[in-house]
Order: sequence, then structure tokens, then C-alpha cells
Amino acid sequence: MKKILIAIIVAIAGLSGNAREIVLLDGPFEADWSDTHCVDPMQMVGVSAGDIIRVYTSNVQSYAVGYIRTRSNGWAAISPEYDNFRLSGDFECPLDEHLIGVINNQTLMFGGSGYTIEKVTLLTERPEDTRVGYDDLCNPRAGDATRQVYNLLRDAYGKQSISCSMAEVDWNYKEAGYVKAWTGRYPAINGFDFIHLTYDWEPYSDITPVKEWWDMGGLVTICWHWRAPDSEAVWEAYKKSNNKNTVFEGFYAPGGGSPSTTFSAANAVREGTWENEFVKSDIAKVAERLKLLREAGIVVIWRPFHEAAGNATIYPDGKAWFWWGADGAAPCVALWKMMFDYFQEAGLDNLIWVWTSQTKDSDWYPGDEYVDIIGRDLYNYKTEDAVYNFRYLTAYYPHKMIALSECGYSGGTNPYITEQWDAGARWSFAMPWYHYQFTLGGNHQYANKDWWTDWFSRDNTITLDEMRPLREDYLSRSGISLPDPDPTPDAADPAAPWFTLQGIPVSAPTVPGLYIRAGRKVLIR
Repeated sequence: MKKILIAIIVAIAGLSGNAREIVLLDGPFEADWSDTHCVDPMQMVGVSAGDIIRVYTSNVQSYAVGYIRTRSNGWAAISPEYDNFRLSGDFECPLDEHLIGVINNQTLMFGGSGYTIEKVTLLTERPEDTRVGYDDLCNPRAGDATRQVYNLLRDAYGKQSISCSMAEVDWNYKEAGYVKAWTGRYPAINGFDFIHLTYDWEPYSDITPVKEWWDMGGLVTICWHWRAPDSEAVWEAYKKSNNKNTVFEGFYAPGGGSPSTTFSAANAVREGTWENEFVKSDIAKVAERLKLLREAGIVVIWRPFHEAAGNATIYPDGKAWFWWGADGAAPCVALWKMMFDYFQEAGLDNLIWVWTSQTKDSDWYPGDEYVDIIGRDLYNYKTEDAVYNFRYLTAYYPHKMIALSECGYSGGTNPYITEQWDAGARWSFAMPWYHYQFTLGGNHQYANKDWWTDWFSRDNTITLDEMRPLREDYLSRSGISLPDPDPTPDAADPAAPWFTLQGIPVSAPTVPGLYIRAGRKVLIR
């Protein structure tokens, strides 16, 4: 207790008359040994060394004992000095750099026995955040079309809910077709994936599916399940075979899922390693594919290194489940910046950068100057979980838009976006994950007909038919025009065979989308 008193005197002496006192927890509460009396991490946003936690007490008994612990990591005390210590009245906890690291993004619990907690406050000299609006694009060289799409997203944020579907595996809009069949309308955004970049039949030099979606009036988002080799031997074999015989299966870290790889992100950011050679090679390769989209005038909402922290920052035994996060925050952030700098130098001015947070992972954040939008992926969650995550991310990143970058619920129903929106989770856009080889009439794994129908019943939901004129309006401010959609089939030739865009013959279109007939593309609505 002597150490605590000395630290309090030093800290108070260091605070000037400009200090603010912010109420974190308002009692009274009888101190106990439960996790009832908590200060949520979003209340501690911006806390820094030199700040002081003050606990006001009453009814202090001669045997009074107190603690300050974190809810995660097995209710660990923030330090030995604040675990089961004797108290005789109000007490304070001066925060140094070490304690800031301990409590960062953590729920703090206050308790013990033999006293009443009247309230918990934070004394800080940090000025109030009075900024208005949202950050500009992180890439100062962003193109006019990119800026206009970003302005569209920013103007809609908090007012309109933008619908989004995800391609089944790589580049297509099958899921959007299911939504159209269910509701009569397409979602406004379609998600794609570079997941097959390292395959010998890697398809991304053909941008047809993405361009078709863009030309229909939609927005485009792309992620990358980045497959990496297990060993230098595999990498050398890949180089020698010129991508003919060697395939990289793994993007999960060991224990995170299948397919997995032991590829090291820490080695990948060290010059001179084979891992560094590999990531630079793949970054250059994906840049070339993105340039094709840039040359076609397509703006990409770009979401690399998603879910990097996994649950490593949430549970004592938590892990990152993808290789890019398996070696911790620092290598992952370095990879992000390596990619960002390369893309910027390569002239990729058509990207809007989305960083996916797992919450309690601020150390993994690349920084405001590298990120445009904050995403959150939620599965098998409740409406209150969505609201908490939205409010948490809004608190930590108040000048970035927040999106539900992936979502899904087993059985494909709850929680509806309407419920989330009405409860306060006003995501920029939301994207359910795909159901592999889904067929209409079946039960969707993540988002069923009723889920989409409910969302599209809202007046403020943006679908493709509403996005097209909206996007046209914004892009026209840069003199960029939107082409008309392809014509409908020629009724004079009913015997002409149908083909998918991949050249697979079908007896007739079963879902809306683009097909090939009589040598031309046909849009089936």
C-alpha cells in the first residue's frame, strides 16, 4: 500500500489544473468478488500514461480489501499492488506505460469486500475530441472515381444501409443471384476473393465477372485468402515449375483450420529470406491483377489480412487463425504497410482500404494513414453483440466508417440487419458469407431468404437498382459514365444454347445473372 500512496502523490503532482475527471462507473455498489462492477474498455479509449483511475468509497470497514482486475486472461490483477490490497478510504491507481499495456482494450473489474464503491473516475489531461467528420482517403494519390465512391459511402454512413453479397469462392456473383431470385433485387455490393492466386489455373487475368457487376451499377469489394508455401523447398519447386505443378494450399495457421501452412509472417518482413521473396512476389502479382481493374475504371473496396488477430487478444488460449497473424501484431502490421507502399508506388489509385478488427486488437491497427474503413466479422452472434461491437469500434476509431465486413448465423436467419440497425449498429455495409454449392430451395448456411427479405423491406436499404443511379451521380462529378447493361435474349432464336460465363453449357438460366448465348453476353434479371 505504501507503493500505491507514493505513486498517487507523484501522479497528482504531475497533473495540472487542466485535468478532466471522467465518470467511468457510477454507484453505489457493494464491493464483492464477482465481475459485476465493470468499466468497459470503450470507456477507457485514449487513456495514456500519467492518467489516474480514482475510486471513491464509503462504508469502509476495518477489514476492507480491494482489487482491480481484467475480465479476460483469468481475471488477472492489473498488478500485484492492486490485488487484494488493504484500503481505508478512497484510492487511486496512477497509470504508467506498463499498466497502459495491461489494461489496453480490457474490461476492468473493481471489487473486494468490506466497502462500498461510490463511483470510479478517470483523471486525465487529454483534451476532449472535438473533431467533426471522417478522415479523407488514406492514399493521397487516390483517383477521382475512388474519391467519389468513398464520398458516396461516407455520405450514406449512418443514414442508409448498403447491402452486399459474397462470391462463392472466388470471382462470380452467384449469391447475388440467389438474393435476386428471393427478393427481386440484387445487393448493391458484391464481394470477390483472390483465393486461387497461386494455382496453375489462377483465373484473375480475366476480370469479366467483376466488370460485369461494375457495369450493372454495383460496387466491388475484394478480400484475399492468401495461400503460402510450407517450406523453402516448396517455394523453390514453385519457381522452377513456373506455376505448373506446385499449388499452395494453406492460408490458415496450424490449429486455425484447414488448409494450413507453417509460413512465417515474421520471416516474411525480414529482407533476404525466402519468405520475404515470396510475399514480394505475390504482392507484385496481385498488384498486376488489381491494375486490370483500375484500367477498367473499377474502384475496389480492398480488404486484405482480414481477421488477423483471430481471438489471440480475447482469450488466454486464443490464437490467430491465419498465417499473417500467427507471429503477432508487429509482423502483420509490417506486411500491411509493405503492401500499401508497394501498391501506392504501383499507381493503384482505385483502392479503398478496409482493416478488419477483432476488437481489443489496437496493436494490430496499421494506423489512420493506412486505413479508410474499419470492418468487423461476426458469426453466430446476437443483436446485442452487434451493437456492442459497433459501439466499441466507433469509440476506438471515431473518424472511420464501420462495416460488418462478414457475417452469418447458422440456419441463415437471426440477427436481422433491421434489428441491428434499430438497436444502434448502423454498419456502412454488411456482407453475409457464401454457402458453397447452395441451391435455391435449400436452407442457406448463413443468410436465408427471410433474412434478405427483411433487410430489403427497410426504406433506407440500398440495393443494386438504387446504387446504380446513386453511383452514376457521384461518378458523374468526375466525368465518368456508366455503360448500359447488356440486352435481353433474342426471342427469335429460342433454340440457341446457353452457357455460363465459364463456358459451361446449361439447359437454361436458373438464377439471374450474365450468360452467353449466340456468341454474346445476355443479362437475365
